[in-house]
Amino acid sequence: MAERRTNPRYGWNGWKMPFGNLRDPEYCEFGCPICRGARRGNPIYKVVQGLMMVLTLGGCWWGRARRRKYGVPPWKAIRASKAKKPSGS
Repeated sequence: MAERRTNPRYGWNGWKMPFGNLRDPEYCEFGCPICRGARRGNPIYKVVQGLMMVLTLGGCWWGRARRRKYGVPPWKAIRASKAKKPSGS
């Protein structure tokens, strides 16, 4: 039987950041409320994310990890063709 892969769950609906793993691109994709809101088109989150990009010179740790893994900036959605398959499949 094939394994079902589920999206990672993060505490406090994403507001509890995984500081123990600063290279977790999945947090930016599935957990970060600011990045998820900006990708969905919320204007307030877009402004906050733009400020973060300027102040941190390229984004937070998780956004940078997402860019390295998927080649897409935090404010853009990942196309299905760019998403990497889970290892072991």
